[in-house]
Amino acid sequence: MNQMKYVVLKPDNKELIFIFPKSIDHDKFVETMKAMRYGSRSNWERLYPNPISAGFTDGKTCFGRSETLSLDSRKDVDTALLNGAQHERSETP
Repeated sequence: MNQMKYVVLKPDNKELIFIFPKSIDHDKFVETMKAMRYGSRSNWERLYPNPISAGFTDGKTCFGRSETLSLDSRKDVDTALLNGAQHERSETP
């Protein structure tokens, strides 16, 4: 995997990691995520999640800092989230 950006949000008391291309600024990605609806088609809400950490990933580790959000990577914690997300994705039928 080429180097990409990531941000960790906590929309519903669960930290979620989102990976996206380097061409998108961290702050613009978060702005877009705040506009999303969470829930089902008839039972949704906007949660306006704030970013917890942000940085870069090579697909194996997380590192660095988001200048546009003024947030640092939580290296080991975010890497564990990344690895957990990849593990969940591989288990999905």
